[in-house]
Amino acid sequence: MASQPSAPAIWRSWLLLIISASGGLFAIVGAGLLIVAGSTSLLRATIPGLQSVTLFNLAWVMLLVGLLCIPAAVYSLLSIRGKNFISRPNPKSFFSASAGLLVWGLLVLLFKPVETSQLAWLLLPPLVLLVTVLPLWWYIETGRRGLTLSAPVQSWGVIGFSLVFTLPVILTLELLVLGLVLVIGGIYLSSSPDFAGQLAILQRMVSDPNFNPQILMDMFSGLLQRPGVILALLAVVSGVVPLLEEMFKPLAVWLLAGDKLTPAQGFLAGMLSGASFALWENLTALSASGDGSGTLILVARVGTGLLHIVTAGMVSWGMASFWQSRRYLGRMVGAYVLAVMLHGLWNASGVLTGIGTLLQIPVDTSLITQAVESGAVAVLIALVFVNLGLLLFFNARLRRAQPVEVAEGALLVSEPLQANLDPSGFSGALPEEDANSSAGPDSDDE
Repeated sequence: MASQPSAPAIWRSWLLLIISASGGLFAIVGAGLLIVAGSTSLLRATIPGLQSVTLFNLAWVMLLVGLLCIPAAVYSLLSIRGKNFISRPNPKSFFSASAGLLVWGLLVLLFKPVETSQLAWLLLPPLVLLVTVLPLWWYIETGRRGLTLSAPVQSWGVIGFSLVFTLPVILTLELLVLGLVLVIGGIYLSSSPDFAGQLAILQRMVSDPNFNPQILMDMFSGLLQRPGVILALLAVVSGVVPLLEEMFKPLAVWLLAGDKLTPAQGFLAGMLSGASFALWENLTALSASGDGSGTLILVARVGTGLLHIVTAGMVSWGMASFWQSRRYLGRMVGAYVLAVMLHGLWNASGVLTGIGTLLQIPVDTSLITQAVESGAVAVLIALVFVNLGLLLFFNARLRRAQPVEVAEGALLVSEPLQANLDPSGFSGALPEEDANSSAGPDSDDE
């Protein structure tokens, strides 16, 4: 009879099974409903419109999420039944992902012609998935190349949990913060005599049957041009949002706190949680493509995906280091602070690239605005290289901390754990002796 997982691991496996199975089922059913809605919209339109294309894009997104939840549910069920697996690095995965990145470059060139074609409703959805997934796959393979992998139940569990649970939690918190900011902003503006007068005028205009909505848009644009409003926007986007996202993106990794993860395994789990978050975010941004502007969004989101993977990996590396040795509290805090700074700088630069549009200042009439926007673009490009450098740095550092045979990347696929192993090894992770050895002789320093 196979040995059973420990009680905490059984509880976690049940949690992952419920979340992954229910989330996957909901996503697949949602994909079916979106396909029906998209088909109905397509049949009613003489020319395929943006609405039908968006519905089909969202359907494919939901279908992908549902399919990614299946392995998490299967491995969780196997873990409950005492059948756990270990994984070792496969060197061919990196080269396959690198080939995929070359294919991605070709697909980017095809994106606009497909997006603006009459068959966009059919060809664009799978293309959106490919151009989103391929860069994320390469980032993951680059970051984990030659490292001891986590058990499949851990890796797929992180993916399933992040896709189904983590993103709604973060969105809920961000909406609460936004609501709080709006309340505080409303209180501040209500104390202004000018705002009170504008509000009274607006109330009279809205009651007019001939009211023009463009007037409301102009008033709102004027409000956004106030320095205090712009500073508040930057504070939320580049301060509050990074603080929340970098804290909760690795939420699934917290479930593995009792598995004695090595720093390398923590980094890998964090990368997967960051990739899951980036997958949702990028696919959602691209799901509205179909008007010819998708290529620019696509290229911009490539850097955002790298940011989420690197920062979540760093934070989880710090967490795993602290769990392994309490003397690494500074490492955990430092990794989180660095992640927030990188994320905040990225978001602030993203806002500043459109500061001229936000303030309704023509770029060609304002040298200062042009300089700010150009500088923000330069910062974004520099951050892409910084994040890529961090990814390579962490991979090299963590590989040096592993035994020689692991660093050489021996080809070992997932293998079932034997029933005669110590029951403590069945926690959904590597056996304790393997986990300790995977950290290498320098694990205390890495």
